[in-house]
Amino acid sequence: MFKENRRGEPICLWCLRDLYHDATLFSLFDDRLKLCLDCQMKLTYKKIRFILDGVEVVSFFEYDKHISDLLILYKEHCDEALAPLFFDRVKKQINKEYREHTCIPLPSSSQKVAQRGFHHLHRMIDSLNLEVADVLIKTQDVKQAQLSKEARSHIDLVFEIKKDIDCSFKKVVLIDDVCTTGASLKAAAALISPYCKELCAITFAYHPLWKTKAA
Repeated sequence: MFKENRRGEPICLWCLRDLYHDATLFSLFDDRLKLCLDCQMKLTYKKIRFILDGVEVVSFFEYDKHISDLLILYKEHCDEALAPLFFDRVKKQINKEYREHTCIPLPSSSQKVAQRGFHHLHRMIDSLNLEVADVLIKTQDVKQAQLSKEARSHIDLVFEIKKDIDCSFKKVVLIDDVCTTGASLKAAAALISPYCKELCAITFAYHPLWKTKAA
């Protein structure tokens, strides 16, 4: 999905300027380009691995103001065209490393999906060549940033496995946009782990505090 100006010329999905306003000679011939070079520089690739309650988590970008702004534009302002940006840079390594896994995205509440008009995680992973199983539901729309530490520890109470769904998997990779406290991933892992032999997780970004736990 690309955006164009009134003249039919491609523009940066993020800043909406001419896609090639700061292009190098090499990028002029890259038909996969979605961001201008200035916006590409805002997404600093810093892959880490860490263990969360026995589950290996791989995350690719350190959460900062730029990523916060991008996620707000995508999730709160419902700019669906931004969806391909998030895993675009790392989709080849994800497809290779997790090709034998079933991908389970963490759920959004039905209210949020209706409000946005799309499921933000499903759209983010559309470009990945992985089998996707939509087996989890979120029964309440809660913002973890507004919860106390004690309340976040009980986030599992708002996740459920869909009824009449076959949850027998060999290998599962959970996917979320950001790992902040890890509460959502832990809740999802607790529900899914009894139904699979191997479980891991991927997030687009991570809170800087997770760097201290990186392998």
